[in-house]
Amino acid sequence: MEQVLKELGLSQSEIRVYLALLELRDSTRSDIVNKSGIAGSKVYDILEKLKEKGLISIYDQNRVRHFKSINPKQILNYVEGKREEVNKIEQDVKSILPTLLLKFTSSAKEQEVELLSGLKGLEILFREQVEILNEGDICYVIGGTKGTEEEPIVAFFQKIHLLREGKKIKTKMLYNLRQKISTDRIYSSKKYPHTETRYIKHTSPVAINVYKDRTVIIIFSGAITAIHIKSEDVAQSFKEYFELLWKQAK
Repeated sequence: MEQVLKELGLSQSEIRVYLALLELRDSTRSDIVNKSGIAGSKVYDILEKLKEKGLISIYDQNRVRHFKSINPKQILNYVEGKREEVNKIEQDVKSILPTLLLKFTSSAKEQEVELLSGLKGLEILFREQVEILNEGDICYVIGGTKGTEEEPIVAFFQKIHLLREGKKIKTKMLYNLRQKISTDRIYSSKKYPHTETRYIKHTSPVAINVYKDRTVIIIFSGAITAIHIKSEDVAQSFKEYFELLWKQAK
């Protein structure tokens, strides 16, 4: 019972005084102090708060202040009042949300870096990638050569690539020459018309994805680790690097 009252927003002291007064029904300060065990210096403030919540009433009789508990059904009215407060707050938040979002996006030019691990981390990143890219947008990929041929990893990127293709997102991919046979088979341009692949003499346990203002650096050595960088400058630098390699690729 006390836990429920606490969840309604009553403090521990308010709960003790309220429950004491429920038993006393109608009482003076001294009886409430004795029943609740709350110091007399604090009881008046607590009783005032309970009155504000609509849970008790206060009146004077023969110049003595009395306190009276109200039918506990009043708690339902109190809950209804809290619900109305929450609904109003929700509406107020919705009204200022466009302004807050504008401030958020305007400050998003600052560089953001986050670290994710495992296939679960990659799932989060690449689902977001597919979500923010639109038809005709380009995703630049420099494929890694070590650890990327494991079956779960191959299956994962095939799934993501299928999602990109479904949205008609363009993908330009660079792979190592020794990966040509398997890559041509997996990412055939006949199967994926929005995909273009070229090959370079590149060996690395690191793969790089660049799109919009995002750069994802994936390290496949040991446990999978992904570094996600949100920065226009960093993304542009990697795109320029990609284009240099693209011109040299076969």
